[in-house]
Amino acid sequence: MQLRSGYHVNSHSPNDEFLIPLRLRWDEAGPVKAVEVTYPKPELRNYGFSDQPVSVFTGAFAILTRLQAATDAPTGTGTLAGKLRYQACDEKSCLPPRTIEVRLPYEIR
Repeated sequence: MQLRSGYHVNSHSPNDEFLIPLRLRWDEAGPVKAVEVTYPKPELRNYGFSDQPVSVFTGAFAILTRLQAATDAPTGTGTLAGKLRYQACDEKSCLPPRTIEVRLPYEIR
């Protein structure tokens, strides 16, 4: 992912219950399933709206997903569908939360 300069998103494990976490979820249907989603280590930053540091991601970062194909999965290509939920903010305000569709092509050999 690449965020615009000056923006951040809350990490997958925010330290305040009112903050919207970054979440990547994959559909369960189909021959390929997401076994594990790994987020990078978040940064702790101070913002005026919170008395404590906020757990965020900034700049460029990667979210990794370990996939597993079913033992009876047919060979060939396919696409795994998912959703990414996030809320982008700058130092003073936040944009409305968004959920976007994510599509990941794969090949089973």
